[in-house]
Amino acid sequence: MSSQPGLNVIALVSGGKDSLYSILHCIRNGHKVVALANLYPKQTKTTAPDDSHDAHEDGDEEEEDIDSFMYQTIGHSVIPLYETALQIPLYRGAITGGAVDTSRVYRNTATAHQQNDRAGQGEEDGDETESLIPLLRSVKEAHPEANAVSAGAILSTYQRTRIEDVAARLHLVPLAWLWQYPVLPPPVERKDGSALSANIADAGLLEDMAAVGCSARIIKVASGGLDDTFLWEDVSSSFSSSTRGRIVKAMRRFADADVGGVRGAVLGEGGEYESLAVDGPGFLWKRRVEVLGREVKVGEGGVGFLGLRGAVCVDKEEDDGVKPGDVRRPGVLDEKFDALLDGLSLGAEAEAAAPRVSEQWQCEPVQANNGGLWTISNLSAPEAGPDAGKQMSAIAEKVKTILSTGDNQSTDDIVFATVLLRSMTDFTSMNNIYVSLFKKPNPPARATVACGSALPDGVNIMVSFVVDLGPRDARQGLHVQSRSYWAPANIGPYSQAISVPVLAPASDQESSKLVYIAGQIPLEPASMEMITWETLSQQKQVQQSWMADYALRAVLALQHLWRIGAAMQVDWWVGGVAFLTDDGNKHIQAKARLAWQAWAKMHMRPEENGDEDDEPTLDAWDLKYGRRDYVYEQTSSTKSGPGLPNFNLLQKPDPADITTNTIPPFLAAQISELPRGSDIEWQGLGCVCDEVSVTTDKPVAEIGVGADACTTAIDKKLNYICVEIGEDSGSDLESRLQGILRVYGQGQEHMVLYTAKALRDGFVWPGQIVPCLSVWGREGRRLGGGVVIQCS
Repeated sequence: MSSQPGLNVIALVSGGKDSLYSILHCIRNGHKVVALANLYPKQTKTTAPDDSHDAHEDGDEEEEDIDSFMYQTIGHSVIPLYETALQIPLYRGAITGGAVDTSRVYRNTATAHQQNDRAGQGEEDGDETESLIPLLRSVKEAHPEANAVSAGAILSTYQRTRIEDVAARLHLVPLAWLWQYPVLPPPVERKDGSALSANIADAGLLEDMAAVGCSARIIKVASGGLDDTFLWEDVSSSFSSSTRGRIVKAMRRFADADVGGVRGAVLGEGGEYESLAVDGPGFLWKRRVEVLGREVKVGEGGVGFLGLRGAVCVDKEEDDGVKPGDVRRPGVLDEKFDALLDGLSLGAEAEAAAPRVSEQWQCEPVQANNGGLWTISNLSAPEAGPDAGKQMSAIAEKVKTILSTGDNQSTDDIVFATVLLRSMTDFTSMNNIYVSLFKKPNPPARATVACGSALPDGVNIMVSFVVDLGPRDARQGLHVQSRSYWAPANIGPYSQAISVPVLAPASDQESSKLVYIAGQIPLEPASMEMITWETLSQQKQVQQSWMADYALRAVLALQHLWRIGAAMQVDWWVGGVAFLTDDGNKHIQAKARLAWQAWAKMHMRPEENGDEDDEPTLDAWDLKYGRRDYVYEQTSSTKSGPGLPNFNLLQKPDPADITTNTIPPFLAAQISELPRGSDIEWQGLGCVCDEVSVTTDKPVAEIGVGADACTTAIDKKLNYICVEIGEDSGSDLESRLQGILRVYGQGQEHMVLYTAKALRDGFVWPGQIVPCLSVWGREGRRLGGGVVIQCS
């Protein structure tokens, strides 16, 4: 459990199984639900909540569901009873407006002031998302302690981003405990390979609901696989496993046509069915809901639904004995990362390796234009004085001026940023200015590290940007701000990932994509605190040591990178960098070797590919409504591959290649500090492609003894080259770098230099510089420097 004080949560309830089950997870994670909030269709007759909700028998049958894009409205007449059933205050508001902004990610461009002013006016032509604003404001007025809001989003980016947008404007922490739940680790009993476990795997969330006594009835069906015989069937009780089996069987026949995947369809995420929660464990449900009458109705397109004729709250027969701790929290580590952690060699420590003593650095601002990408590197502003906020303000003005010289570019075109600080104590003042650069829903991915005294004298902040020159609507972003079990929520002005098309011939039907992923530290997603062994649901018998603790952090942060990559349909990692810290510098060599070992093991070919079960992450809400921007992002979602990495794409070497392996380029860079006091941060560049090759070479003649180059080639369009410069090279760093430029430099590449040795006056590196305390490469060997080159 978190050591932080619990949140006071406003639970958004639709009546469906997911929003009510999310309340159980709020309580399971140590939070208090202080109020329920619900939006109902304005044109229907409904009874406002009052002091007595034991009965709702006014004889008025609710009108037909309005099919809101955002809210479940079927069954809305029963919602007032939840106040009595759960004994939590309920607040309701009418849905106004419609689905005006129908993009997958909410792109409301009005200022917060304009949005807030407009939200309370009930404009009929506004977006229905704005209906949440006056509702949640009224709850906050009645419960000023409220500081979070929960919702039941599972796969719907459409729904999640809208709730996150509203939460941010009202300063509420968004909670989405069920986000990506179908791909999270199942309990041990579902891994035994039996026919039963295979049958219920797709209904795992429903099984977890059943395990704690939930009951939710199907009140609407809208899929060719489900007819009106499923109406009023219980999808989530312990007595309805046969119903879940029928749904799984039906959806396995129809899920392909829906492109939503079996698991999402079984859960109703594509609108296959909608449910009404009527009971649950006694620690939440003090009474249960009983519907007095119902009538089967038929809508357009084969839709079937129930007209409900009155409902009441009734006493429960007996205490079920279910406690909050019985609500299953998915395991922190996926099966393959759990196996990775077990398989890491935690043997004898390597010898301590002293960092180099850096000389005075000179990092000149440089630019490069490589096809569709423009890099602006090493921007700093020591002239603004020592205050970090003032330096960031000056850097912001510099980058805006530079972008104004381009072809209609702006900060909206930045897709990745590297922020180097002198000290993490400068983070807040930097961040307060940095956030002002970006107004769009998906700000660029970002890596932020502190380099200490390795930065040039007087420079407290140095920033490098990658700018995409392609069409803005061709990019896709992943910006999850909700707390969940999946991966850390974004708590700053950055996205988990941004994808951009790789410059390709006009004849290509589908372009390859580069996926820039933000730096990932080992936060436990549910609590947003640093992982500890006590956090793991698996009770591992581990001899506690600094190396075992570090291994756990290294593996979890790498899993975050993997999960984000999978959500972005990444096929292969083009390359990865592990930023490391080490107080006292006693263990840095061992940390670098273990990071390499983890990276290498995750890229070894599996002995058998038959047991891979990585389904694409799909947004069934948008599939249902056929949004154009969703279709673009999910063009690779129908690929049936072995997951990440996709070894089916790995090409055989050309005869001229010296060696070929499956491990993409890797560097470990020791720096001074990382966010939240972490000692490891993974940052990766992924690709979505049809063909990839990994080759290694030893360009001794041009660069010198001890130089190794590892290259990832993507669809013959782009090369990502990592050149390792051996520490004992027998020649100065500048000579080695000049050799690299002769071999690989054409003047337009994006080049990043990681080194602990300052460059001599007069030598200007034509790319980004990351000053380090030490640099490490493949096999965990110490380097004199590492150079990453990205070219097409």
